[in-house]
Amino acid sequence: MEAISLACMRWQEATESFDETFGKLHGLNSAERRCLSVIMRAPQPANAVAKAIGLAPPSVTALIDRLSARDLLHRVPDPNDRRRVLVAPSEKAIRLGQEAYGPIAQAGAQMLKQFSEAEKQVILRFVTQAIEMQERQLERLLQQDKS
Repeated sequence: MEAISLACMRWQEATESFDETFGKLHGLNSAERRCLSVIMRAPQPANAVAKAIGLAPPSVTALIDRLSARDLLHRVPDPNDRRRVLVAPSEKAIRLGQEAYGPIAQAGAQMLKQFSEAEKQVILRFVTQAIEMQERQLERLLQQDKS
């Protein structure tokens, strides 16, 4: 079990190093990278971005303005409610993301080919549970911060 824990720690550190280096190469701080990551999954309202990255709404508005000025995101009308505005990645942001993270996705897909479908289900279950556990631990820390 300790070997798995250590491997997970090394994986997390390698991921953090990659993300930090990507940020340095493109002049993006941690909050800006996290904002782009959130909206790459799907366009979001600014308040959802704020909640996802743990910043106050006024701070996220300034962050969105900075990224918009750099043509990394844009505001679009919500197709379900024209009164609402969503934040979406620009073509430039999508291209930068694909250039940096596309090879990781391809290598990961290739790596997974060595596993059976049953093994992939175990891996998926482990990763999903690990994410949920990490989110619970984050919430625990946030609650301590409020005390």
